Amino acid sequence: MGNVVKIAKWGNSCGIRIPATVLRKAEIEIDDLVYIESDQPGVISINITPSPKKGTMEYLFKDYSGESFDTELVDLGEPIGEEKW
Repeated sequence: MGNVVKIAKWGNSCGIRIPATVLRKAEIEIDDLVYIESDQPGVISINITPSPKKGTMEYLFKDYSGESFDTELVDLGEPIGEEKW
């Protein structure tokens, strides 16, 4: 049997509280982005949107739109030890 929750007013929209057990089972975490839709009366579906995981190249470049950028190269001067650049 599923959980029964009440739809409540939230600003100009409505909201529901999703029980933690449901979120865990769906493997959805707080701040995840979800896609919500209704294709028929009485049915709402919520699906997690794929998002890159922290630490991956996809995550590091998730906001990059292809614009060029200038590097911030720093002149460290002449080597003072046995560094080989």
